[in-house]
Amino acid sequence: MDGNSVRVQGNRFVDKLGRHVLLHGVNMVCKDKSVHYVGDWGEKDFYNLKKWGMNVIRFGVIWDGIEPEAGAYNDLYIEELRRLIQLANKFGLFVFLDMHQDLFSADFGDGAPVWATITDGEEYEPGETWSDAYLFNGAVQKSFDHFWNNTPGPDGVGIQDHFIQAWAYLVEKLHMEPNIIGYDLFNEPFIGSPVQQVNEQIFTAFAECYQRKYGEIDLNQLYSAFSDPKEKQTYFSLLDDPETYKEVVDAPSTVLQSFEKKILSEFYRKAAYAIRSIDAERILFLETNYFSNLGTSSMIQPVLDNNGNKDPQQAYSPHSYDVVVDSDLAHTANDRRLEFIFERHEETRQRLDMPMLIGEWGAFYNSHKTGHVALHIKRLMERLLCSDTYWSYTDDMDQSSSFLGIQRAYPIAVAGTLLQYRHEDAIGTYQMKWEETSVIGAPTLIYLPDIRNFKEKDISLSPEGSSYVLRKMDDSDGGYLEIPPITDSIRSLVIVGR
Repeated sequence: MDGNSVRVQGNRFVDKLGRHVLLHGVNMVCKDKSVHYVGDWGEKDFYNLKKWGMNVIRFGVIWDGIEPEAGAYNDLYIEELRRLIQLANKFGLFVFLDMHQDLFSADFGDGAPVWATITDGEEYEPGETWSDAYLFNGAVQKSFDHFWNNTPGPDGVGIQDHFIQAWAYLVEKLHMEPNIIGYDLFNEPFIGSPVQQVNEQIFTAFAECYQRKYGEIDLNQLYSAFSDPKEKQTYFSLLDDPETYKEVVDAPSTVLQSFEKKILSEFYRKAAYAIRSIDAERILFLETNYFSNLGTSSMIQPVLDNNGNKDPQQAYSPHSYDVVVDSDLAHTANDRRLEFIFERHEETRQRLDMPMLIGEWGAFYNSHKTGHVALHIKRLMERLLCSDTYWSYTDDMDQSSSFLGIQRAYPIAVAGTLLQYRHEDAIGTYQMKWEETSVIGAPTLIYLPDIRNFKEKDISLSPEGSSYVLRKMDDSDGGYLEIPPITDSIRSLVIVGR
């Protein structure tokens, strides 16, 4: 595989033949320091992804693994990453590297080395839900403050500069791996201590909405409720109304958007400059601030070069989670909240004029109650024609009801421009429409999870009488439908039955 074969063209991913490409896959991130952040994955795992029709991995990298001591890089870790990336390539899987963190530091979760974790004496205490520490823990917040302020580390070099240099070192070592298509610059960027202002605005807006519907509520009572999972769920029901939800998540927009414009986008520019000095071709994946995962409107800016021109190889890569993520209530995710979050992401994508890849969604793990949520998110992604990587891979994920929304029929590459598609797994139908370009020298390629019982009468393709090839995968019920390009007009495909 050639990582350069997936490029950005306007607001689409395309291959080197000009076909419109959808990327669909999973996250693979090892956060366990005891095994040096190297996942216990082998050929079977990468074969699973290929068998399930996937073509890309958001592959986690941990800064603490790269630079355990200030200025000292761990080549052994990088070579282990290379081994896994090459295994992915063996099974025809693209990879983009994700510099991952949770709660900023390996001292609290994963990410930064301890030497780059500056807390001003604040103590870390985990919350009932792990991610609550972003909102309420001073150690986590101060650590982000010092990162954004580029506070000097133990060697006098700014810790943000260290992070960017670690990126450059990693890219220098790995960028020639042929299946690497790009770099996700920072996982879920968090604002730091200004979250206290964000919290105040969110909780005040929530209290005002509550008072209009139910009567007076004390802000301290509301804060304490969010440390009790059962009580929190009672209050969450107020957010089932999309207008109320919008009012609450938009309350801190001014603070968050200022952070994105002034701090986050400048950080992206500096990180991109370091990467571009080594690799001018692969895609830069840009994430929003942490709260935009929940639908707060984002104002991240495109990466510009030193001449003020927009880098042509960048993509928008937000995450999409309902407020009940990371809890036992994931199955109660609200359809209308999810629709709102995806609508907000699409608004930002249009402003940026880039392709969109949902870098994380799901986090359903082995729940057998979340199949309906996964299917709804699948339909939203089909509607927006966006790419995605599900959070996250396990070797038995196909045993979960959520897999209904993860493994799906989709167009991997389209000879022209994809206009719409839809896979209804329950009744075994697939529909698709595209504007074909006949000069493209490769067929439209569609992955189908189950082709065992397909017959010619099940496939309707315009113009009538058009040829196609159905190829079954080895050791799998799935396969590929190949449709050679023949025209410069709109074509349609309907498959009925299994």
